[in-house]
Amino acid sequence: MFRACIIILILQLGFFIHGCTTLEYINGSSKEELKTFKMPKYEMMNEMEKIRAENVNLQRQIDILNTLRKEKQRIIDENEGTIASIRDENQLLNEQIRTLKSESQRIREENESRIAGVRGENENELARLREKNELLSEQIKNLTKEHQKVKYENKSLVKILTRQKGTLLSQSNALKKYIQKLKIKVLSIDSKNSAEKMAKKLNEIGYDIKSVSYAPQSKFSRNTVYFTQEFKDEAEQLTVSLGGNTTFKPLNWPSVFDLIVVTGENP
Repeated sequence: MFRACIIILILQLGFFIHGCTTLEYINGSSKEELKTFKMPKYEMMNEMEKIRAENVNLQRQIDILNTLRKEKQRIIDENEGTIASIRDENQLLNEQIRTLKSESQRIREENESRIAGVRGENENELARLREKNELLSEQIKNLTKEHQKVKYENKSLVKILTRQKGTLLSQSNALKKYIQKLKIKVLSIDSKNSAEKMAKKLNEIGYDIKSVSYAPQSKFSRNTVYFTQEFKDEAEQLTVSLGGNTTFKPLNWPSVFDLIVVTGENP
């Protein structure tokens, strides 16, 4: 990959120093655009070094974001499983509590009936039934405490997920700022109108379009995202964002833009 970057750099220097009338307008750039982005050789070298360093740093940030996304998904899946399990346990506990309360009420009523009929003859039985009632009451108290504990754990999980959501939103905003720095041009093979529609769609996604124009070449059956070597990952991400009938290819001519999007016949 390093050799490929060196070759591309040499070709770009050759084109900027000596000019190439054959490829000068192949990407649809006007003379005004070339003049705007043209710079001395030493400034271009410094700028390219800066861009490479920024790309390395941005790639690290993207890798970190991807890792965070995977970790978020893992935590969400794990929490969803935990919450589902806790809900099932809550339902089971509630059912047990209802059953125990019903049983306790039945036993109380039964005991009161027996006490009324055999108060003097069944003192031992009455004591046993009272002990059973106390045991059932204790079980109800324990189940109620367990239920309160589960409710508290649920609230804690909700707080954790809320904090994670805020972190991910912050990371998403940082990523949006990064993609807005990309120099993107949109070209159309049939009319400038379709290029403007594509530019509007990209703006809604979060990209900042630098130029909209008409492509001099003929048929493109699919939407095509052309990229310079440093922006392959960004081109792939843009292709995924557009979805459907979209592909991406490397730029094989010099351009002042990082990405060039050409609309197809069936966008």
